[in-house]
Amino acid sequence: MSTDLAIRETLPALVACYRQAEEEIRQAYDLLESAEKRLQTGFQEFECNCFNVNPRDYCKVGSQAADMVMESIKTEAWRVLVERMELRRVLSVKRRKELDDQLMKGDKLPDITEENIVAMLQDNLASIDLYVKEAIGEVFDFLRPVGSVLKTNSEFELGKRVILHHVVSPGYIKGTFRVAYRHEPELTALDNVFSVCDGKGTIKTYRGPLCDGISESKDGVGETDYFRFRCCLNGNLHIEFKRSDLVARLNATAGGSRLKGL
Repeated sequence: MSTDLAIRETLPALVACYRQAEEEIRQAYDLLESAEKRLQTGFQEFECNCFNVNPRDYCKVGSQAADMVMESIKTEAWRVLVERMELRRVLSVKRRKELDDQLMKGDKLPDITEENIVAMLQDNLASIDLYVKEAIGEVFDFLRPVGSVLKTNSEFELGKRVILHHVVSPGYIKGTFRVAYRHEPELTALDNVFSVCDGKGTIKTYRGPLCDGISESKDGVGETDYFRFRCCLNGNLHIEFKRSDLVARLNATAGGSRLKGL
């Protein structure tokens, strides 16, 4: 009798506890769903966002889970903000890789505030001259592959043409080509360097006219203000420089006798 009485008295309390917990959990998930939709709607113009309010480690609850989720959301938000500010188009290849690594790992990212966003933009804009100087050396090395057996390429200075290996691959539509993702920063930097050498400042498009021209060409052949290009099925990209004066300026800045040891 005492056991039955205890059960009868305990059951209502347990049911009430369960019902209250269920209501709170459902309210919490409703709020999480609302927050997730808010983020996805606010950042919807960017394909890279995938905000997820569920913790990856389901063993974590409370503030631990919230910290984990917010760290992931902050990283994703910074990725979108970097895209919106188009920072990559002004960075050297080295700086771009450093930024991408930081965004990939989510390390040492500041809080999302207007002050921090403006500060990041201003810091990078103030360093454009340094980035361009770095990019000049990077581009020169990219265009003159050391030890190349191709007569078109020169180890010490640029000529009228270069052939770049494994830079492009066939596109999804027959006859078209696309730039290999890992080489996109170098082609963007190439556009930047020629634009700066021409006195026009950094490029105005995100990927640069050369990357855009390759992607938009229906047969892998085309030209921009500074280059004529031809894509090959073996992945090679043939580039002809249209401005010999800019090539000479690049050679004088980054190549020539200093590389020959004269």
